[in-house]
Amino acid sequence: MRRRTAEPNPPMLGLEAAGGGQVNSLQRGLDILHLFNGREPMLTHAEIAGRLGLPRATASKLIATLVAANFLRQDVNGAYGPDVACLALGRAVKRGLPVVQAASPQMLRFAEEFGVHVSLMTRERLQMLVLEHAVPSGLSHLGLATGALVPMARSASGRAFLWAQKPGLQAELFEALKDAGAEGAHRFMPGVYAAFQELEERGFCFMASPVTRQTSSVATPLYDRGAPAYSLAAMSLGGSDRERELIEEIGPRLLQVSAEISRDLERLPA
Repeated sequence: MRRRTAEPNPPMLGLEAAGGGQVNSLQRGLDILHLFNGREPMLTHAEIAGRLGLPRATASKLIATLVAANFLRQDVNGAYGPDVACLALGRAVKRGLPVVQAASPQMLRFAEEFGVHVSLMTRERLQMLVLEHAVPSGLSHLGLATGALVPMARSASGRAFLWAQKPGLQAELFEALKDAGAEGAHRFMPGVYAAFQELEERGFCFMASPVTRQTSSVATPLYDRGAPAYSLAAMSLGGSDRERELIEEIGPRLLQVSAEISRDLERLPA
């Protein structure tokens, strides 16, 4: 299956350092917020400064500004974590995203029909960010609620996203993953290229155990007005019978749903 012709990809990966005093301070403040995730909800002053290579005094100023604006809070042990302003901003973003409006009803129907988890994801720097997650009745979330981050090179959703990009951005992302040592990227590249072959042939890729043992997933790109901005993934618990169902039945249907969501997006205001 050939990639859909897409609009030119933006050259920025979201990793570049900004220049200029105020702009640089803003960039560093955002870099601090990027450090937090579900696995590390709280970080000490020293951890923040060390991970970003900031002088202690600079880190103190930035942290104080973020605390004053309710983007960070300090716990009784002196560690810092995201505060209510982050939640308010995230809720506003989710409500305003046309792709979430278009995808949510179809994702929920798909989850209930096949008994699988369905995730809508987009790239966040060198990871995949969950924008929406549908869970069939009676099953747990597997840690994939909105806002969760998934490794790009070793997830079906990340591989589907990478495959759909134009060669220039794809090469930039590969280099950035290798330079950052992200996920031990060199070890996963054979799997990435194998997924690319699957995507060429089927339009989706399969991956075993992307999150926990005995889970398998399939994923396909999701296009927004021709741009490969998202990926759609379905994940299931189970053994070899479930894997066959993912490949033979669920994957092809997921590809159809992705195309339907793309058509719905074209009818919505950008």
